[in-house]
Amino acid sequence: MLSRKRIALAAAGLALAGSLAAVPAATAAPASASAPSVGNVGTTANHCSGWKEIHITGGAAKYMECTRKVNGKSYASGAFYLWDTKHDGKAVQAYAETDYNHWYGDDVTWEHFYGWGNDTHGSPKIITGWHRGNDFGLRIYLR
Repeated sequence: MLSRKRIALAAAGLALAGSLAAVPAATAAPASASAPSVGNVGTTANHCSGWKEIHITGGAAKYMECTRKVNGKSYASGAFYLWDTKHDGKAVQAYAETDYNHWYGDDVTWEHFYGWGNDTHGSPKIITGWHRGNDFGLRIYLR
């Protein structure tokens, strides 16, 4: 009986292989298509949030966060604008970080401070680049 199962599986495999070989060449990928670059192997699409806002007395920020996986490793990135909204000689400062376990005690993998003190217009777009982690956080202060 075991040999009948083996024969049946082998016949099914041959039938499948025969049907794949019968696919017309027009449906195959063009020969000129390039192979994926090494940098893209194992990369999933970026997942980005919508724009979010933070407002404090004298300052504001608008930011979005993105995540992706490359070869099973998590990466996070952020993009944001800063506004100094009060003419008081202080500047809005931002603390940006990427981390793991955001809700259970941060395991910070990257951090950086930014500042903007021009109250006539907002900062240019600041992009942090990709850093290890599965979350991007931004806190703002006025100093």
